[in-house]
Amino acid sequence: MKKNLILAQVGCGYWGPNLLRVFRELEGSRVKWLCDLDQARLDWAAGRYPDLRLTRDFEEILRDPEVDAVIVATVVVTHHKLARAALAAGKHVFVEKPLAHSAGEARDLAALAARRNLSLGVGHVFLYHPAVSAIKAQLSSGRMGRLCYMDFTRVNPGPPAPKHDVFWDMAPHDVALAIDAAGEPPRWVRATGRRYRRSRVDEAGFMEMGFSRNVLARIHVGWLSSRRVRRVDVYAERGSLFFDDMEAFEKLRIVSPGEDTRAVAKGGAARHLYYGAGDILIPALPPGEPLRAECADFLDSLRRRRQPRSGPEIGVEVVEVLEAAAKSAARGSRVEELR
Repeated sequence: MKKNLILAQVGCGYWGPNLLRVFRELEGSRVKWLCDLDQARLDWAAGRYPDLRLTRDFEEILRDPEVDAVIVATVVVTHHKLARAALAAGKHVFVEKPLAHSAGEARDLAALAARRNLSLGVGHVFLYHPAVSAIKAQLSSGRMGRLCYMDFTRVNPGPPAPKHDVFWDMAPHDVALAIDAAGEPPRWVRATGRRYRRSRVDEAGFMEMGFSRNVLARIHVGWLSSRRVRRVDVYAERGSLFFDDMEAFEKLRIVSPGEDTRAVAKGGAARHLYYGAGDILIPALPPGEPLRAECADFLDSLRRRRQPRSGPEIGVEVVEVLEAAAKSAARGSRVEELR
């Protein structure tokens, strides 16, 4: 593999500028191209990054033999078409989450990447958060005992003109985190969505997932909140973990079960009554931007000829869950079996 990897990005809308910034800053890579159909976005990029080659023609990128990888940061309904064309042209691909808009499309991309021996990264950036790594380490160590259930909340003011419903927009991160913590995809999914200010798409919803060994997960997503909430609560046999990404410093708390001595002696006389939480540990998390770790992992996967941590396997599993959730919500919250 050559010293500097040459990258091209298609899409510079909501999340695209962040990807463009980080990939440009990482050592050992050079973003050569930016493609977008919106001339205003290209004009913005030209003023900020005058060395970029700009185009509205995606085929121009695919024809460039220098390009090693293509970053796809467009709306989800275009992910399959663009990523498939790049893989077919022999380019490694990084796709912003979710991988595709249907399970069939996602499986097709994963299969093509495997046949061509190409890396396929998916932008589940929270998998690279140091708090999530600490949660995974706690669960894997066995100190917390058996994983019991997980509760996720991800709400904020909604977009002015959503292209798809709140599940597809906000739930992919937490679905990926639940799968990662459980160590497997869920066996069933049930979802309920509601429309309030708009009639075209669901703006708030709840999703439940059932895993083997009686593990449960619940996800609450919504666009009606006046503030941003990003919470992950994990409950195990011998303690709980609470991750609040809106906290500036104490993002993760590890809480032991505590003590309950509310006992009653013979004859009904109370010996002592006490109930309290256990010890609370606030670990020091390593510094670093999760997005930078995610992008660096993708570049390393190219050099080492491997798949990134957030690769095609979890990308497909997340889309399968989202597709099942959409079916469940449309069918009156009916349970959809996955395995």
